[in-house]
Amino acid sequence: MKNDTLTVVLLNYGARLHQLFAPDKKGHLENVLLTYDSLSNVLTDQSYFGAMVGPVAGRIKNGSWANHQLEQNEGKHHIHGGSNGWSFQYWEAEVFKNYTTIGVSFTLQDSFSGYPGPITATVTYQLTQNELEMIIKTSSPTETICNPTNHAYFNLSGNGKREIYDHELTVQMKGLLELDNEKIPTGKLLAAHDLPLDFNRPHTLKEILDYYPKGLDDVFVLTPEKKTLTLLEKQAGRQLTIATTNKSMVLFSTTGFEANFWIHGQKMHSNYGLAIEPQEFPDAVHFPEFGSIALHPKQEKISSTTYQFNTIKDMNT
Repeated sequence: MKNDTLTVVLLNYGARLHQLFAPDKKGHLENVLLTYDSLSNVLTDQSYFGAMVGPVAGRIKNGSWANHQLEQNEGKHHIHGGSNGWSFQYWEAEVFKNYTTIGVSFTLQDSFSGYPGPITATVTYQLTQNELEMIIKTSSPTETICNPTNHAYFNLSGNGKREIYDHELTVQMKGLLELDNEKIPTGKLLAAHDLPLDFNRPHTLKEILDYYPKGLDDVFVLTPEKKTLTLLEKQAGRQLTIATTNKSMVLFSTTGFEANFWIHGQKMHSNYGLAIEPQEFPDAVHFPEFGSIALHPKQEKISSTTYQFNTIKDMNT
């Protein structure tokens, strides 16, 4: 789908955000996502490139909650909806258009992932001027849990020309969730003012990775007043602002991610993209204080995330 500012390519396998073309400061449209060079790689993807992740994104400790046992597909834990999750299913697609907006709605009735259900999910991607909005609606006749996200990897240099070191990141955040060595939340919040770096102010990824040499793979707890993240690549002049209704964003800097597949004509390599995953807190089923991700019978849950693109022509003004 295409308007005067943005062009988006979507796939019905995993309701994926496959390519997103945005202008640089000279008006050149380039893809700002990490995208497989071969569509055949999409069908064997295990890294969730642009995928709709669900029913529950992130890890569930021991794959269990209440009296339910889910697939343990990462060691003893469950991750990203399991090996039959939403990322690996085919969705029905419907296109719509009006005077200001063009969009695609993907619908899935999921009885395949192993979660109680069936869960009906609708993901709508719509373009209006310089914004891509993603709206996720879920419902089920059965008590279940749901905490979906999109797992796009961003690189604002355009067509993957450069690594992400010069990207400037700002997150309106209260802090990070403390994670154990298996990336499971402990229940503790690491307050923003206790961190080695103030993420509420812009820092380049190079600066951030100096403090976090193993890379980011962290849960950023957003401020309730302003749930936004800004990413800026000055050389291209692209600025991305992401606003969400969710409480957190998981950021994964692809540090150490070396793989034998091709992205923008290069083998996938460390610090090549930043995955940004808006969601409720991971493993919320084990921490009542995190808020509920329960989906009650006949209830409809709605979340939305907006990706706004701007160009910064003169960085000195």
